[in-house]
Amino acid sequence: MPERWTRKARVRGIELVAATAEFAPEFLLQGALRGASELARFSRFEAQTRANLELAFGPGDHRRIARGVRAHTARLVREWLMLSRAATGEKKRATVERWIREHVEFDRSYSHVEELARAGRGVLIATAHLGNWELLATALRLRGLDGAVVARHKPNDPIAKWFTRTRGALGVETIDQNAPPRRVLEVLRKGGVLGLLADLAPRRLAGETLTFFGAPALAMTAPAALARAAKVPILPARCVADGSRYRLKFDKPLFLDAALPHAAARTELTQRLQSVFEHWIRETPEQWAWHQPRWSLERSRRAR
Repeated sequence: MPERWTRKARVRGIELVAATAEFAPEFLLQGALRGASELARFSRFEAQTRANLELAFGPGDHRRIARGVRAHTARLVREWLMLSRAATGEKKRATVERWIREHVEFDRSYSHVEELARAGRGVLIATAHLGNWELLATALRLRGLDGAVVARHKPNDPIAKWFTRTRGALGVETIDQNAPPRRVLEVLRKGGVLGLLADLAPRRLAGETLTFFGAPALAMTAPAALARAAKVPILPARCVADGSRYRLKFDKPLFLDAALPHAAARTELTQRLQSVFEHWIRETPEQWAWHQPRWSLERSRRAR
């Protein structure tokens, strides 16, 4: 089948799933997702999850965590389908925004955001594929903070376009990670919020080999580089599930060590951020994307 037809089929398939999910009874949708979660035990994603769990936590029985990862992924799919309805009209968008307000709570650590916002130099947020990261930027926008997220743009990827459209409908701009640095820095210089997912191995962005769960892993250095260029700290943030709701938590801002040379300061700050991510994941391991090839890129690089 020609590639353009395949792409169109994927787009139509995603649209069909989203449309079906909107009108399907809740019990039927949840049942279908639970069934898909069980079938995922036999997929390559499960094999990658088990391999990563063993690397991070050592040999042992990790079936309980792997099962939790599958269940959490099914929950994310259900919620993302619901969020996508915001792109279908003003009434649906209002319903989605009301759901976010009712299901996402800010704890007292939100004071870090307020303090940085008052400084007027923008808020640089780094998060991980933990909990429901897609809720983070929208929840902040609903608190009155405008901004953008940086994401990898693949021209022929209908899923990436689907997420971009969903974020846009909820008032969050998506900036291509390959955009000129000045475009990214512009958001911060205007006092906005800029969000990055920085826990996985960078495929096309600059990275350094650092320690993650005691093993060498390629880490994204973009947050540290942006922090230096914009003269702002990195604010680690996570949106983690707490029962049927989500809790948005912010760690203390991470500042560059001014006593170190530029390159060394960037490396040191990136390692501290990776250590924050590791701490979060140890707290709620079932909510992280263990199926991602977090360490394999570094292994391949070393093999060459």
